[in-house]
Amino acid sequence: MPGHVTRLPGEGCPHCRAGRCLYEEHLNPGLCLANRCAVLNRLCRAFDDFVLRADNLGLTDEQAEALWQARFPATLAKEGNCQDYLPDDTTSFPDCVHAAGDLCLLALPLCPGRCPRYLTRCGA
Repeated sequence: MPGHVTRLPGEGCPHCRAGRCLYEEHLNPGLCLANRCAVLNRLCRAFDDFVLRADNLGLTDEQAEALWQARFPATLAKEGNCQDYLPDDTTSFPDCVHAAGDLCLLALPLCPGRCPRYLTRCGA
């Protein structure tokens, strides 16, 4: 009967978070936009579009800020939905268990366990 070798888990490696591998993200932070939270991407696009329109209309910063404050709840209701959202116990937006800053952990590859890139917290 052939033996089965099980790889040790990647726990303790700074590249491993919630069973996902952040190695590529640590090498080139922000390079892969597909790893970003889709809700944050949509809200950033909506804000960028708003800023362009505010500039085209010649609004002052104060006018634009007041208008954005008034429009943000409706924008959030429209763009802030994610089918994978699970509430976390943080006070930061988007307050999702899958969020790590502006990254969505579900978009990252599964951690293969102790691989050649495995590092301990001490770097050894």
